[in-house]
Amino acid sequence: MSGASQKEAQMRTVKGAKRPEPRAVLSAVLSVVGVGLLVVAEWQRLLRDRGRVDPVLVVLMAAGVLVLIGVVFGWFVRRGRSRHRVVAGLRPGWTLHEVWADESLGRELVAQGVWERGMSPSGGTRLTLAWSAPGVELWRGGRAPRAVLSLPWQAVASITEGSGHAASSARPALVVRTVAHATLVLVPCSRPSGGVLPAGATQVGRLVAAMRAARGER
Repeated sequence: MSGASQKEAQMRTVKGAKRPEPRAVLSAVLSVVGVGLLVVAEWQRLLRDRGRVDPVLVVLMAAGVLVLIGVVFGWFVRRGRSRHRVVAGLRPGWTLHEVWADESLGRELVAQGVWERGMSPSGGTRLTLAWSAPGVELWRGGRAPRAVLSLPWQAVASITEGSGHAASSARPALVVRTVAHATLVLVPCSRPSGGVLPAGATQVGRLVAAMRAARGER
């Protein structure tokens, strides 16, 4: 298959990817907003009536906060897994691993000549890292993802272990340095398909070794 045909097939796959149902998205948003407003209202009432605090109400408020956090976290996890599945279809035979962006990634992408909107200055943006014999890529988005960065191995100077801050304290990270002098720091998830736990140092070391092998390093 020619390069043009492959590109057309990839575009058809992205366009044909199932998008979230508007009702499902609206339901999730309204649930989060509703729980948040309820918690804020009850907290204000507690501040007014400090001498008559109901322990049951405090427990219910704490549960409401946990539900709110769970809904938001769950949405991000499902979005990452949707992206992972679509990229796997677009890049058959490639190795994929979900990662979080380090706080410096937005600036470093600019150094590489890529302007990407919406990158959190504190890090934590979820991405899919993909690599194979041709090179390495970073993908972003949900059910219709797009490649933020695509580099042939000739454009990569080194791949090493390091540490990164993805809206958290320092975590073991992959460090990809390019010949354009950009340093791309990525904090991997413990599971290739994503999740909420970061990878440990040993697992990051194995990822570095796998990427070096794909690059042809010995």
